[in-house]
Amino acid sequence: MKDGMIVQSGKYDELLEVGSVFLALVAAHDSSMELVEQSQQIGKIEHSQPSTRIPSLRSRSIGKGEKVLVAPDIEAATSKIIQEEERESGQVSWHVYKLYMTEAWGWWGVLGMLAFALVWQVSDMASDYWLSYETSGRIPFNPSLFIGVYVSIASVSMILQVIKTLLETILGLKTAQIFFKKMFDSILHAPMSFFDTTPSGRILSRASSDQTTIDIVLAFFVGLTISMYISVLSTIIVTCQVAWPSVIAVIPLLLLNIWYRNRYLATSRELTRLEGVTKAPVIDHFSETVVGATTIRCFKKDKEFFQENLDRINSSLRMYFHNYAANEWLGFRLELIGTLVLSITAFLMISLPSNFIKKEFVGMSLSYGLSLNSLVYFAISISCMLENDMVAVERVNQFSNLPSEAPWKTEGCLPSPNWPTHGDIDISDLKVSYRSNTPLILKGITVSISGGEKIGIVGRTGSGKSTLIQALFRLVEPMQGKIIIDGINICTLGLHDMRSRFGIIPQEPVLFEGTIRSNIDPIGQHSDAEIWTALESCQLKDAVASKPQKLDALVADSGENWSVGQRQLLCLGRVILKQTQILFMDEATASVDSQTDSTMQKITRQEFSSCTIITIAHRIPTVMDCDRVLVLDAGLVKEFDSPLRLIERASLFRTMVQEYANRSSNL
Repeated sequence: MKDGMIVQSGKYDELLEVGSVFLALVAAHDSSMELVEQSQQIGKIEHSQPSTRIPSLRSRSIGKGEKVLVAPDIEAATSKIIQEEERESGQVSWHVYKLYMTEAWGWWGVLGMLAFALVWQVSDMASDYWLSYETSGRIPFNPSLFIGVYVSIASVSMILQVIKTLLETILGLKTAQIFFKKMFDSILHAPMSFFDTTPSGRILSRASSDQTTIDIVLAFFVGLTISMYISVLSTIIVTCQVAWPSVIAVIPLLLLNIWYRNRYLATSRELTRLEGVTKAPVIDHFSETVVGATTIRCFKKDKEFFQENLDRINSSLRMYFHNYAANEWLGFRLELIGTLVLSITAFLMISLPSNFIKKEFVGMSLSYGLSLNSLVYFAISISCMLENDMVAVERVNQFSNLPSEAPWKTEGCLPSPNWPTHGDIDISDLKVSYRSNTPLILKGITVSISGGEKIGIVGRTGSGKSTLIQALFRLVEPMQGKIIIDGINICTLGLHDMRSRFGIIPQEPVLFEGTIRSNIDPIGQHSDAEIWTALESCQLKDAVASKPQKLDALVADSGENWSVGQRQLLCLGRVILKQTQILFMDEATASVDSQTDSTMQKITRQEFSSCTIITIAHRIPTVMDCDRVLVLDAGLVKEFDSPLRLIERASLFRTMVQEYANRSSNL
């Protein structure tokens, strides 16, 4: 295949006779194998090589479909890697309410909302009092005065309502932005262990549905709850003022309302929390199904995955259904209580003598009593919805206070602008574990690397190769030991100051949606001429120049519109443009063909001839031309010498070379 087309097809020998493209691929593979074959000839010895047995790790089941590898000498109990999602229980803490209400403007915002809501309610009631007073017949009716005062009161009420709404909206928007920024920063600065133990669905559910609740619903409910409670209180005051005996019925019924509210909230609040917890498994399973769609179809497991996804959706919707049913349960009882209040008030109006109740206020009292029915219902319902939606603040706040990595910058311990100058790396008794409750991965590594050396790291799967690179980048903090680069202990530096000085070509090429320019120069520090020079060095200049947009050519999400080899070469160009003194290659050619592998090795030797290069090898030929090879086994340094010397003697590296050569000869 070449450029998306079939250029040759046939049997192996026939394609070799024809030559051209297939012959070039075979030649690239043969050239990489020459190093292995030469080393085998030099390293032949008369006696047979004793087999080197690597202690295997035993797997222990820790949950449904989950296993963890345990070293032979460590059989301690370990917890599940992915724990159950954390959720609160009981009443939403007042601290959560305070956090939401005071996050933007402190207590001044709360006082402002209360003041405007109270003044607006007073102005709204003033219009009713004015209407009752003017129609009582005690004074001569003046139409112009009546209409003028009434319009003035209504205008003031409208202006106050607009100001109150604007204040609530601005305060809610500002608070939502602060919460999202805090959560986003907390997640970005969380250690890698957080992402290892937290499914993406949990993060997405908080960043989508919970954040949407804070953005859109919560500010509206807060303002409406304040207004409703003030309205209910005002209505009760007016009703009791003009018909004071009704207080005998109002107080017990209010207590009954509060009792029903608490009874409802105990169920609704937990259902809301369960609804939030059951959303993440739906997202996780759906994303896994989309990624593994090809495998699912190959094994004809479409129906099983469909049913599993349907079951998870039903589990989530079941909480919503029961929450809605509980809301209807509360609504019926509150409506019934409001009707009783209205009936008792009307009965008192009719039965009591006229000297108890002023006749001009009877109509107003009945009007307020009629509205009390709906006001109480809405006040209780909105306050319950507010508490349920405060669960979103509770959940977002959980991810706003995550344990953080080390500071990005450490004042008083800043490296020089040109650090590292030589690339000397000294590792002393390095011990690393991914989490405090897991076994050690690196168990005391001591290595000294001189500046400019080309070091290859090899080992069986699980030996700790990638963990060593993560420790050097402090993606995983050492539990013990030191890593000193050019005389500076990197654990004393800020993460940004340290990581920005190193270059890395990862095993999986990382590209982001955007353009070629934004991917090769993410922070915009280099000119177009420098970018074109880097693209030429990594042999991508022609491919990019052929695009109509040149450097502004689009890169899809994860670089899907570019081949794997081109993505890896683009990552190489990114490092070339950075001009770093230390380069890490984490099995950078594991996913590319032999020809691209050979190309990358050639470019690396040319562009980084004076730099320290540490390469994690997936293919043995990759490290055959290194100055020294570091052989890791079960988190320990087994061998560290030049490739030829290791092959000359009975070594683990020699065994690995022989195994690779045997596999290649059998293909």
